[in-house]
Amino acid sequence: VQTCALPISTIDLIQESSTDNDDSSSVSSVSSVSSVSSVSVASTSEIAPPPTFHPDIMKQYEVSPSSISPAASTDSLLWIAYIMLYGLEKFETIENHYTEANTFKFMLVELLRKSKPILKANKIKLTGVEENLVHKPFIQLETLQAVALCKNLSLCIVQNRKYYEVHAGGSGSGGGIIEKNKGSYVYYACPENVTSKYLQYIRENYWLMENISAPIRPMSAYKLQDLVDIATKLGLPVVNVIPGRFGSMGTEKRKTKPELYEAICKCV
Repeated sequence: VQTCALPISTIDLIQESSTDNDDSSSVSSVSSVSSVSSVSVASTSEIAPPPTFHPDIMKQYEVSPSSISPAASTDSLLWIAYIMLYGLEKFETIENHYTEANTFKFMLVELLRKSKPILKANKIKLTGVEENLVHKPFIQLETLQAVALCKNLSLCIVQNRKYYEVHAGGSGSGGGIIEKNKGSYVYYACPENVTSKYLQYIRENYWLMENISAPIRPMSAYKLQDLVDIATKLGLPVVNVIPGRFGSMGTEKRKTKPELYEAICKCV
């Protein structure tokens, strides 16, 4: 039997080739595992839920005129307008609230008289807001709306899961939020990023009123589903629960259009 001897150089070449292939496989395998790990980590971070915003956070930013000065308790909206225009520091230094309130009201009357085109464009009657400022013990929301528009201020007014937004012009400052809390209004003096988050929460969860003076239209203007959506955002039940006989489980019956409309009217 004859054996065929390979040259030493050829044997070395085969061994080196085999070693290179093994190393290559190892590197490829490690690279593959690393790649899978990266994808896994990335996927985990992508599906992590974003931090939720809770409206109770706003309590720390509340500015309540009545809590700062009992003399301001009779007209919280007027003093919130004062704080919005002049700042909290000036409000805290008022010595005579009665005198300052009258001076401020007459200044607002002059402002509104000079801004008739703005009021007309927003369907606000000058005579009505002027009457409110001069002859009424406290100002109404429509008057605050008029002041905000004439001073080019954006404003969100929140009350019992419903809200109304006053939109200033393109150059207006924005984001101010006031909310009715235990019978009087408070103003939120908070950073812009907190204001943005709360505004987003309000818009997603509360009902937007179309008109601050007449929040709801006649029933004929709504479809049944429209009223269901409004009731849901106001936190009102949309079904009647009919109790079962002799302690058996009750049944639910969807409220009719008149029933929903009546419940919403009581709320607004």
